[in-house]
Order: sequence, then C-alpha cells, then structure tokens
Amino acid sequence: TALAVAFLSWAFYGVLRRRPTLALVAAILAMACKEQIPLVVVTLGLYALVIQRTWRLGLALIGLGAAWFVAVMYWIIPAFSVTGNHIFLEYYAALGETPLEIVVTAITRPDLILATLWQPEKLLYLRDLLVPFAALPLIGLPALLVGLPAFGVNLLSANPAMYDATRGHYAADVAPWLAWGAALGMITLLRVVERIRPAGLRAASLALSTLLVGVALGWQVWHGYSPLALDAPHWSVSDHDRLAQRFLAQIPPEAPVAAQGELFPHISNRMIAYHLPDVNDAEYVWVDVAATTQTIHPADLKRSVDGLLESGEFGVLDAADGYLLLRRGLTRRELPDAFYDFARVATPAPQYPLQVDFDGQLRLVGFDVLDNPRRAETSVRLYWQALQMPPRRARLYPFFLDANGRVVEDTSQRPLVTQLWYPPRRWRPGEIVSATTLPWPLGDRWSLGVGVLDGSDWNDRGARLTVTAAQVPPDSPLEARALEGGSWVRLATFERRGRTLARLPSPDVTTPPAHPVRANLGDRMVLLGYDLSPVPARPGDALEVTLTWQAAAAMGIDFTVFVHLLAPDGERVAQHDGGPWYDVPLPTSAWRVGEVLRDRHLLPLPPDLPPGTYRLQVGAYEWSTGDRLPVMADGAPAGDVVEVGGVVVE
Repeated sequence: TALAVAFLSWAFYGVLRRRPTLALVAAILAMACKEQIPLVVVTLGLYALVIQRTWRLGLALIGLGAAWFVAVMYWIIPAFSVTGNHIFLEYYAALGETPLEIVVTAITRPDLILATLWQPEKLLYLRDLLVPFAALPLIGLPALLVGLPAFGVNLLSANPAMYDATRGHYAADVAPWLAWGAALGMITLLRVVERIRPAGLRAASLALSTLLVGVALGWQVWHGYSPLALDAPHWSVSDHDRLAQRFLAQIPPEAPVAAQGELFPHISNRMIAYHLPDVNDAEYVWVDVAATTQTIHPADLKRSVDGLLESGEFGVLDAADGYLLLRRGLTRRELPDAFYDFARVATPAPQYPLQVDFDGQLRLVGFDVLDNPRRAETSVRLYWQALQMPPRRARLYPFFLDANGRVVEDTSQRPLVTQLWYPPRRWRPGEIVSATTLPWPLGDRWSLGVGVLDGSDWNDRGARLTVTAAQVPPDSPLEARALEGGSWVRLATFERRGRTLARLPSPDVTTPPAHPVRANLGDRMVLLGYDLSPVPARPGDALEVTLTWQAAAAMGIDFTVFVHLLAPDGERVAQHDGGPWYDVPLPTSAWRVGEVLRDRHLLPLPPDLPPGTYRLQVGAYEWSTGDRLPVMADGAPAGDVVEVGGVVVE
C-alpha cells in the first residue's frame, strides 16, 4: 500500500498536467500494489472526465480501473486463494457477499452507508486525517473525492485497525488525496483573495503556508512518531528479538511457511507464506506468543497451535522464550521447558512492590503500569510467585474498576497470555512469573483489583482463594485493601490527567476535620468530624459533606451511611445514602481496626431552597434490614442519629 502513494500522486499529476502517458503508466503501477487501487483509478478517471474535460484519458482510466478490479477480485485472487475468496471480504459482510455487491450497495444504499459511518470511532478517524492538513482538503474537495474508494474501504470495514489513522498502513492510500486536496484547497483560497484584494495575495500565501506547517508540526508533537513527539516511541532490539534469527535459520528458504503477523515480515519475501491462522500447505509454522502486540487473538493463536499438534500433522521442531517452530511430519508434541522462559523473571524489580498471599499458595510480589498516552490504553504487568503447588484449576484474575466500583475490564475477553500458555499449575515453587494484561482503554479513573480463582466463574464467591496477607512497604503509595470477605484485593487507583497517568493519592487523614464531632456508632465506627463545601452554600449547589471516620472494630457487614439536611421545622430538604466513598468505594467490611478514613457525600440542594440555617444529621444502617447503628453515650444507646451541626444557606 505504501508503494502506491507515489504512483497515485504521479497519476494525479499526469491528469492535472494533461500528460496521459504519465497518468496511465503511474496508474498501472499503483494498481499493481493493492487490490482496491483500481477503484481509485476509476474515480481518478471521473476527475479527468468531469473536472479536466480530458475525455480520452478519463475514459481510459475508468475502463482500465474497472477491468483490473474485476480481473483481480474475480479471477486472480480466487485462482491463488485456497478458499477461492478474498480473505478480507468478511469485513464487509453487511454490504454484500461479493465484491460487486459490496460496491453496488455502497453506491445505492446511502442510508446504510451513513449509519455505518456515523460512529464515534469513524468520525475520529476522519478528524485524525483532516486536522494535520488544517482541514484544507475539504476546500480542495474534488481532489479529495478521488480518494473516496480508499476512504470507503477503510470506513466501511468491520476491522477497527482499518479506520485507525495513527497506527498501521491502512491510511497510506488516502494520503495522496489529502495532500493534493490541501494543495488545491490552498490554491482555491488564494484565488479568492486575488479576486477580492490582489495586494494581499503575498500575505495570504504566507499566512496559509504558516498555518499548514504549524498545524502539521503541532499534530506531530502531540500524535506523531518522530523525535519531535512528546511521547516519541523508543524502539530497541532485545535479546528476545535476536533469538528470532535462531528459528528463522531453521526454515529452508524454499519451504512454505505460516507465521503470525508480528513475525510475517521475516518471511514475506518467500514464494509461499501464509498469515496465521491460515496454514494450508505450509511445512513450517512459526509463532511468538510473547510478542508485545498481537494481530491474532491470543486465545485463537493458542487454539490454532493446539489444533495443529493434536492433529498429528505437526510436531515441535524448536521452542524457546515464547517462540515456537512446528514442522509438518514431526511427532514431538510436548513443549520444552525453555519455551516458558518468556514468562519467568530472574531478577524482578516491580514498579510497585508489595506482598499479597492467596491461601498461602500464590503470592503477588508487585506490578508495573504500562501506559500508552498516545492511545489512552493501559496494561498491567503482575509479578507472581508460587509458594507451593497451586490448585490445578488456579486462575489469575486481575480486573479494573471505575470510580463507583463497577468492573470495566477483566481478562475474560482479553486473556493473560502467560495464563494461556503457562498456567499456575505448571509453575515451579519459588520462581517468579510475570503476567501482563492486554492494552485497553480503561477510562479517566480506574482501580486495579486482583484475585485468584480455583475454577472459571468469578461470580462464584466460594471459588475465590482468600487473601491471607496483604503487605506494602513502609511509605508505599499502594492501598492493598482486601474486599468482599478477603476474596480479592484492590491495589491502587490511577487517574488520567492529560497525557499523564497519575496514581491517585490516598486522602489526607492527618489534618483534623474543620468541624470535630466524635460520636460512637454501635461501638463499630466513630465519627470524628466533618467538612463542608461550599461555605456558605447556595440554593442549587451540590453540598459536599466529607465525613471523617475511625474504625472501632472489625465489621463483617457493609453499612450504609446517611447524611440528611433538615429545615428548622424538621422537614428533610436534601439527603444522600450510600456506602462510604472517597474517590473509590470504601465498604465498612474492608475497614482496618483503628484506621481513619474520609467519606464524601454530595447533597443536591433544591434551587428554591430558602436562605437560613439547616440541621445536618448523620448515621449508618444495615441496608438489608434497615436497622440503624445506635449512637452510644456512656456505653448505652442514645438514639440512632448524630446531630452534627448547622449548614448556612444564603
């Protein structure tokens, strides 16, 4: 596709300069690069026909492009395809089953096309294409429309990688039309300036040029891959990368081979090479399960390899550090121990060290946060140690929660590669094993939770291993709070601030509350005081009440806290009932005896609330029964509500 960019630019230049030989030769070379390019040649012919009024060249390009498209899609590709079809037609199944049906639907069903295009991620794709060119291609619209088939191929696809303008090669064949559209758009604007105010032509030209260069540079800084970028990629060749040569050297140059996408560039110059999961008549299959990116779903890759080994047609020729080379006709089925080295860590140095034990069998010794600010995607690398032989069905279960404690991502759809290939039941006691979640957008604020299952269903509370110890180093920023009866642990909370992913600090509990109270609720929890914001409050405000609690005893119950605002006559004018919360949920069953916690509640005040001083009441109750904790005075119950003070409303 990248080769077609220059050829398409020369073809368009030939059309503009009315040089038919140049246009036709360049168009033919471009069509040889990619199967959808003939459709672009057809629209280029329409441009020559309608805009340039070069009838012969236009008709020649239209005929040549149409004939080439039919030949490629209905003869050449089927003739060399094992299945007889184009392997990517499934991306357009909603539009038709054959190339012609897809093209006809794209032309005759604008309603279906608009519904397909009107999606946030596809509008974002268009933004990412147009903004670096200062949106000038929209003014040079006729040139931009020449690339309409290329835009359509990407935007109508069901493959998200094709409408991603910042990663991959799929946007390459739209680049010429963006560049030509920007150039012709600038020329159009300058012609308008020349007609209105000829003396300002030079200044307008300088201003437009400065705008285009400035926007392009700005985009490069924020989203580019060059050294100018704020988060420029830093590529390096690791020992794992160098190991690939050992496997490549074992594959004869003339042998048909199948490989996954990450390894395919190493074999793409061969006469016969297949992209997994297609194997066909390949004599060798080469995979790298430890690849940092995955063009095939890890579970699909595992199933493909298992299927090849179980079929008896392939055996293991070599394996090490996540690389696996299979050869047709071999009988060896077992993977050597060296294969699992990709998951083992000799000298762990986690970014966040800690120690969390699960039933004395598995220990979490730390984790790293791997963030991609360019795409707002995050993964977490966890470091584990087997203290003894774990249960056969032991399953690591990291997951991510939003600010309200709801799970936003787990490993059910995007599994841990380590767990697929090297599950805990295979671990040697004492060794350190790393397991990394797949990158995923987790939102502006998320918390990391970790549990271990003896089974497959996380909702089965009885299948979870119990957190028997949770320790963090002194002055560690980690939380390591065991929740839901100690069946999992919340480690830390992170917040995205622009291009930075920051760990959310624990609330400051060293500063005493502005309004001290000290009220004992059922010998379980002590209200030490509260803070208000804003002060004074106004009608329509969201009154923030931050309570300061101290855990007086271990609680196996999650109590609900209520905060009520009462008028002088006792009428309740605002309230909030909910579990303790401060940036993240703080259920009382997870409180540690003696610890001090902040608990934030928002009370929306009615917009017509009359000015005055209102009474603030606080208490706690068990949600399932509604029974309130008594307020203790001299060791005896003295009501079930704490009158904490007054709130002034102006």
